[in-house]
Amino acid sequence: MRKQIITAALATCISATVLSGCTVDGKQVFFQVMPSVNTVFRIGSLSCSKKTAAVYLANYHNIYGTAGDIDLWGADLNTDRLEENIDKACLHRLSMVYALNVYADEHDITLTSQEKDLVEKAASRYMDTLSAADKSGLDVNENDIRHMYEKEAIASKVYKSIVSKADDEVSDDEARVMDAIVITFASGSESKADKAEDELDAGNDIQVVAKKYSTDKKTSVTIDKNSWPEEVVNAAFDLEDGEYSVPVKSGNSIYIIYCVSKYDEEKSDENRQKIIESRKQKVLDGIINTQNKKDYSSIDQNEWNSVTKSLDEKITTDSFFETLSENISF
Repeated sequence: MRKQIITAALATCISATVLSGCTVDGKQVFFQVMPSVNTVFRIGSLSCSKKTAAVYLANYHNIYGTAGDIDLWGADLNTDRLEENIDKACLHRLSMVYALNVYADEHDITLTSQEKDLVEKAASRYMDTLSAADKSGLDVNENDIRHMYEKEAIASKVYKSIVSKADDEVSDDEARVMDAIVITFASGSESKADKAEDELDAGNDIQVVAKKYSTDKKTSVTIDKNSWPEEVVNAAFDLEDGEYSVPVKSGNSIYIIYCVSKYDEEKSDENRQKIIESRKQKVLDGIINTQNKKDYSSIDQNEWNSVTKSLDEKITTDSFFETLSENISF
């Protein structure tokens, strides 16, 4: 559950793979080195403290450092790559939260008194979950957590404001996902494709013909407008259940498409949501990328490294984001 919550409100902003930083008008957030004292990075006028970075990083490590009942950090495993990706994901989330707070400052987006009350309650509840070792190792008090939650709440508010501008109307045709069996032939194999079509015309089973001729072993597929070439989609979407197409040339391949179900309702609904989320991401990227260029960002790599290397193993907190999600929703 906690692994899901950490990606909920700002999921589209966060990447756990290769971190290139938050891009603003083509400028990278993380590559200008700056001198600082107890500051990990700065975006615009906002600075992220080592204390904040430590709270985030401890929670990330404790959430993602387990697989079922197995403690990956304590197991006899090479966790270097895992640790690197967790650190990058954490830094990316922090950068996005602070970037959205800069946007909020520039556009006078603030929390209402009621929202601030929710933040205070969340901070109090999170402090109640911390052990003595957590409090000592992270050196945090309720006021520190309140400031962190305020930035998360503002970032969430900005995010929802931005993505509300995205068009959420998706037609059935655009969302449509079709279940199909596709027989694939290499370019220049027109004669084989014709033979396969003749066998289908003679009433042979589609699965048998597909197994006999297809160069791609995976023949049971789904087809939508974003996953296949236009020629294939157009031919496929003209079919009714149980019908098959003539050989269709596209790129370096030839295809015969057999329609199993012309409209898979469940998969089409899932695809509709993917399309909407993609539109939201484009709107968000556009807003972030047009923010003010001036003096935008910098990182103190030494300070960040000192945070990543100094986490106490006795710190076990993993409920920072869960408590946030349970108590702050607007």
